[in-house]
Amino acid sequence: MSISFDCPHCGTHMEVLERYAGETGPCAVCAKTITIPPRVVESASYGTAQAPASQKDKDTSGVPLGTLIGLLGGAVVCFSVIFLVAIAIVRVALPAAHQMRVARMHNNSQENIRRIVRALNQYHDTHGSYPPAYFTDEKGKPSHSWRVMILPELGRNDLYNRYSFQEPWDAPINLQVIQEMPDVYTSYGAGATLGSGTTHMAAVVGKATMFPYAKSVKRSDISDPHDTVLAIVEVQGVGFDWTDPREDYDIDRPQGTFVIDDDTTGGKLLNSSTLTGNVGMLNEDTYHLSNNTSSATLRDMATRAGFEVIPATDFKNLDP
Repeated sequence: MSISFDCPHCGTHMEVLERYAGETGPCAVCAKTITIPPRVVESASYGTAQAPASQKDKDTSGVPLGTLIGLLGGAVVCFSVIFLVAIAIVRVALPAAHQMRVARMHNNSQENIRRIVRALNQYHDTHGSYPPAYFTDEKGKPSHSWRVMILPELGRNDLYNRYSFQEPWDAPINLQVIQEMPDVYTSYGAGATLGSGTTHMAAVVGKATMFPYAKSVKRSDISDPHDTVLAIVEVQGVGFDWTDPREDYDIDRPQGTFVIDDDTTGGKLLNSSTLTGNVGMLNEDTYHLSNNTSSATLRDMATRAGFEVIPATDFKNLDP
C-alpha cells in the first residue's frame, strides 16, 4: 500500500510506500525536509481508524522515497556536468573567435595594401616611373602625396579632378577632399585611428628605397627581386590625413625603427614608428610579418638595389 502525501513546502503530490511512514528526508522536488505521516486506515465494520497490522499487507505501488532522493541527486550531477562542459566550450571558443577576428582584420588590411601596390604598378605603366613619395613646391616643401597621385589608378578620378594641384595639400579647397578618403586607404590592422579621413598606409621612404623622397624611380633602377622589395607598410599610431605628403615611413630617420607590434585592440598606445606587420611587396604579394621579424631583415627588404638575400622563412601569411 502507499501513502498519499502533499509536500507542505511546494505542494507537490506524491505516493510513498507505507514502509516509509514516519520517516524524514528531503522532498524530491524542492529538497526541503519533509516527514511522511503514518497511514490511517478506516475499519470496514465500525468506521474507526486502525494502523496497518503488518508489512505483509503493503504493496509496491508508489515511488519510494529513496528513489526520489536518488533522482534528485542524479539531476544535480547532470546539471553540474552540463555547466562544466559549457564553461569548457566557452574557454576554448572565445580565444578561437578572437583569433579569427584578428586574422580577418589583418587580411582586410593586406587586401587594401595589395590594391595600393597594384595601382602603383599601373601608374608606372602609364607614366614610365613610380610616383615620388611627394611632389614639392617652388621652395622644396612637400605639397602633394603619392596617395593623391594614384587616385586615377584606384578608379577615383572624381576625387582627383576635385583636388587642386595649384594649391598645397592643406589649402581649404583640398581639405574638403580629406573627408572622402578612398576605402583602399582604410586600415584594419592598427589598434587605433584618429577619425574619418585618416590612414595608416605608408610608403617606405628613404634614399635606397622605392620612394627616395621627391625623386621618382623606374623599374630599371630596381636590381633586387620584386618579391623582396618592400613598398607599402601599415603603421600603428592614431593615423594621419591621407593627403598629407609629409607622412610616410622614413627609414633614414629615427622614426624608421622597423619594430612590429600587431596589437589590434587599441589597449596600448603605439606610435607611428611601430608597424602592424602587414606589408606589401613590389610584386603585389602581401604578408603579415611576425613581431619577431628583425629590423635588419626589414631594412634589407626596404632597399631596391641592395642585393641582400632575404630568407623565404621570413615571409608568413596570416591564415584566418
